[in-house]
Amino acid sequence: MNYYFIACRTGGEEKVRAHLNKFFIRERGEMHEVDIFIPMRRMIDRRKGKKIMSDHPILPGYLLLSSEEPLTDFVMDIHRIPGCYGFLHNLDKTIELKGPDHQYAAWIMHNKGTIKPSKVVYTQGEPIKVVEGPLQDFMGTVISVDYRHNRVMVEFQFAEVIRKVSMPVEFIQPDSGTPNLD
Repeated sequence: MNYYFIACRTGGEEKVRAHLNKFFIRERGEMHEVDIFIPMRRMIDRRKGKKIMSDHPILPGYLLLSSEEPLTDFVMDIHRIPGCYGFLHNLDKTIELKGPDHQYAAWIMHNKGTIKPSKVVYTQGEPIKVVEGPLQDFMGTVISVDYRHNRVMVEFQFAEVIRKVSMPVEFIQPDSGTPNLD
C-alpha cells in the first residue's frame, strides 16, 4: 500500500477532500481505489461540567491518502485543486511516504482515520500501560498524562520533525478493570 500526505488550507480539509474525491473519480473512474482521510482523534471534552466526545484533527492542514497504485502522475494536477498545496515530498523528492512516516500513516489507516480513546492503567511514578485501543501499537512516546481531561501528550516523528500531540485515553483501575471517573 502506498501512503501520501497532501497539504491543504487549515480548516478547509473537508472541502479539499471532496474536491480530491471528485478529481480521482473523474481521472480513474468509479473504482478509483484512493482512500482519503482527515486524520482525526476522538477527544473527551468537558463542556458545562459534562463530558462529550468530539473529533479534532491530529495534523491540521493535512490529508492522508492511500492507494495500491502510485499517484506520482497526479502531482501537478493536485496543485490546481482549490485550497490544496500539493503532496508532501521526501528529501529525495519522492512523494510516497517512507520509514517512520509510512508506519505512522499505516497506523492511522489501520484505525480507519480516527484515533479513538485507548484504555490505560496509570499509577503516578510508574510507566503508563496501554491495555486496549489504538495507542497499544503506537510508534511514539508518552511524555505527560492529564487525568482531568482524559488525555496523554505523545511525541512522534513526522516529516523529519518531532511533533507533540494530545491523544485521548480512558483511565481504568489497575485491579478492577472498571473506568476511573476522576
